[in-house]
Amino acid sequence: MMAYDLNLLAQKVGLKLAQTEGLLVLFDQGINNRQLSTTTGLAKSILDDFREEIKPYLLPSSEMTSLNSRGRQWLEKISPRPFNWQRPFFGEIPKDLDTIFSRYENWRKRANRRLDQFRATKETVWRRAALMKERGDLLGRRLLFLGDADWTGVAAAYLDQAKRIFILDTDQSVLDDLAVINQKNSFKIEILKHDLARPLPNHLLNSFDVVFSDPPYTDNGVGLFLSRSIEALDKRPASKIYFCYGQSDRVREKSLKIQTLIGGLGLLIEECRPDFNRYHGAVSIGSSSALYINSITGQTKSAPVGYFKKSIYTWQK
Repeated sequence: MMAYDLNLLAQKVGLKLAQTEGLLVLFDQGINNRQLSTTTGLAKSILDDFREEIKPYLLPSSEMTSLNSRGRQWLEKISPRPFNWQRPFFGEIPKDLDTIFSRYENWRKRANRRLDQFRATKETVWRRAALMKERGDLLGRRLLFLGDADWTGVAAAYLDQAKRIFILDTDQSVLDDLAVINQKNSFKIEILKHDLARPLPNHLLNSFDVVFSDPPYTDNGVGLFLSRSIEALDKRPASKIYFCYGQSDRVREKSLKIQTLIGGLGLLIEECRPDFNRYHGAVSIGSSSALYINSITGQTKSAPVGYFKKSIYTWQK
């Protein structure tokens, strides 16, 4: 392969030409490897293959990926263009909300990998809440968050439009963190420790207009969280279920199974926003996931009944 043939390079690693040029621009600037996947939304395997293809043009492997002098000479000849890796849906996170996240970040408990926790960036958390506001899913609405290690409920509370915000989580450390933020900022978030493998408490059934979750990315995990979401919804035409799901671009067929699962529950995929969520870590899926917005239909039904005994976490597969 000739070094300047960017089209062939893009085809070999499975990228678009614009993405290929964008990566070269990032490498010219130099970028920390931990930030590379979060910035681009590309899976680690794809990034590794790309770097291997252009290895003669990179400095020796380290915590940074940077072009060497030969690589910079190459770029002067091809003049790659920057790529907009993250579309600016809703602008920057508001300063006050950013302050809230920064203030409590130092004592925040570490993500629990046994619970498949990968924390979303604070910018992602802001976009989630802003999108719900844009779609009319905050004003006067009753919101339930099934798990919230990301603090999306905090961003929703900050916007001060929802009628009710309720958070369920099985991780007591997450609930402890949320309780402090709730009290210090005079939010009115309701929190409860609960394992979704157990039936929802009766007082939460058919009680919410919007349910949001970022479930474990397994068939059982997604199925369980969606079913509990359906059980919690007040079955009205305007009721919505938001949930996240991610996979590597090289195994896109996994999303087909999820779409089939959604259809099997009688839900309608109203909107899917690829790469909407960005995470700290989760490099195997490009540190990103799609956001699905689903509406109910006359065929909507919950799959699991009572106690759910199947494994749901990725480490249990």
